[in-house]
Amino acid sequence: MRALPAPLVLWFLLLCGFVVLSVFATVYDRFPADLWLVRRFQEVDSSAFAEALNWAADAVDGWELLVAVTAGALCLLLAGRRLEALLLLVTPAAGLLNAAVKEIVGRPRPGHELAPFTTRTYDSAFPSGHAASAIVIYGLMFYFITVFVNQPALRLLGQAACLWEILITGMQRVYTGEHWPSDVLGGYYLGGLIIAALIGIHRRLSPAAVTDRPGPRY
Repeated sequence: MRALPAPLVLWFLLLCGFVVLSVFATVYDRFPADLWLVRRFQEVDSSAFAEALNWAADAVDGWELLVAVTAGALCLLLAGRRLEALLLLVTPAAGLLNAAVKEIVGRPRPGHELAPFTTRTYDSAFPSGHAASAIVIYGLMFYFITVFVNQPALRLLGQAACLWEILITGMQRVYTGEHWPSDVLGGYYLGGLIIAALIGIHRRLSPAAVTDRPGPRY
C-alpha cells in the first residue's frame, strides 16, 4: 500500500486537531483564558489603536476586500498567472465553509456583561469568520508574493502588509467583544487548513511556477 505524502498526513492531523477544538467549543461557551484576554485587550484606551483595528476588519469584510482581491487578481492576470488569479478570486467562498461550521458548533457570542464593547450579532461565534477569511485571502496573497515577486523590498513590504492584516483582524474581533480569543484561534485554524489545501492545489497544478519563479518583476 502506497504511503500518503508527509504534507497530506500533516494536513489530516491538523484537521483532527480542529475537529477536537470544535467539539470543545460546542461544549464550552468559552475557554478558561478567554475572558481574561478580552479584558486585557479592552484595557487599551487608544482611539488610534481602535481605528487601526477597525480598518483591518473592514479589509476582510468591506469594499476594501473587493478592491484587494480584484487588484491582486488583475496583477496575476497581467503576469500571465491565470490559475493563481482564479484561486485568489475563489478565496471569499471560504466563508461558506466557515458558516457551515458555525451552524454545527452553535457557540454563543460573548454577552454584554462580559464584553461590553460588543454589538449584537446573533449568528454563532466559533470559528471567527473574519479571522478565517483573513488568513485564507491574505495568506494566499502572502504565498503568491513570496513566489512571484522578485524585488526583495517590494516582496517584504507585501508580506508585512498581509501579516499585519491577518494578525490585526484577529485582535479586532477580540477587542470589540465580537468573539472570544478561542473563536479567533478556531478561525485561524480553519483558515490555515483551507490555505494549505489551496497551496497544495497550486503546487500540484503548477509546479514549475514554484520552482522556476518565471515572470516579470513587479
